[in-house]
Amino acid sequence: MRYILIINSKNNPKNQKKLDDAIVKVATINPDLRSRIELRYTEYAGHATDIAIEIDNKFKGSVAIISCGGDGTIHEIVNALAFRKTPVIAIPFGTGNDFVKSVNPNWRKMKLEDYFLALDDVKFKAIDLIKLDSFDAMGNYTPAWSSYVDNVASIGLDTKVQSDAKALVAAHNTNFTRKTAYVRAALRNLFGARANHFQYTIDLKDGTTVTGQSHVYTLISICNGKYYGDGFTPAPDANLDDGYARVCAVDHVTTMNAIGLIIAYRFGKHIGKRGIHYYEATSGVITSLDPSLQLFGNYDGEDFFGNRVRFEVCPLALNLGFY
Repeated sequence: MRYILIINSKNNPKNQKKLDDAIVKVATINPDLRSRIELRYTEYAGHATDIAIEIDNKFKGSVAIISCGGDGTIHEIVNALAFRKTPVIAIPFGTGNDFVKSVNPNWRKMKLEDYFLALDDVKFKAIDLIKLDSFDAMGNYTPAWSSYVDNVASIGLDTKVQSDAKALVAAHNTNFTRKTAYVRAALRNLFGARANHFQYTIDLKDGTTVTGQSHVYTLISICNGKYYGDGFTPAPDANLDDGYARVCAVDHVTTMNAIGLIIAYRFGKHIGKRGIHYYEATSGVITSLDPSLQLFGNYDGEDFFGNRVRFEVCPLALNLGFY
């Protein structure tokens, strides 16, 4: 099989050096494999999606795409390949690598060249995606803020934390900042406004429907994968191919309670605690209770807005590679 790497041209220079070195090692150890690897670099926002569509149209699933970037690059490629034949392989080449953690629990034990040298042994299987549709206050569908989600979508405190973490990295793009940005942003936001006014209705896997009893929440996360935000674990039992999303809604909490809760939430120990509502869902709707105030959310690390958001699990919608 041939492999086409889609490489985020905005990758950290140190990561790019690691990639260059890994490709040289592949050429030395397995020249035949190297001859079947093509490198493509993104040139603008959304280019990874355009490249992936081009590849699928040209090769009709006979090649595999390798995502060489962070969760945002994977997200772009996934939105190109949903319900298409071309498979994608995700390798840890970003800051958080949260999606890869669900795909390959042993990701830290492999060097970059190991991922490339093992390409011919990768097994492909279909996984679920979550389709998230956003609507404005007039009920109009907003395609710019609608997307397929491979990992996690969320609304509330964690979105604000994600936004602040990205700002920290943009201001000081150092290794220390990249590794600590999310935790630092989370601690900073503990002492700020945490109330989010919305209502949710969720269709559960047993065919019943549940409606949230509160009108004020800290956050709600809709999870296909287990991790987001550089290792926070909203859905420790998530499964990428079981046909269900894990939804975690957190009631509005005091600052004192939030400190303990955020620690539990980071390590996936929050389920069953007071103020935590956890569901296995097939679909659902989240609606802002203020018609003039849009929900602020993120999917796979990308920001979105909407007065009403609908999500639905799309079973086995993506062909994904597993090491």
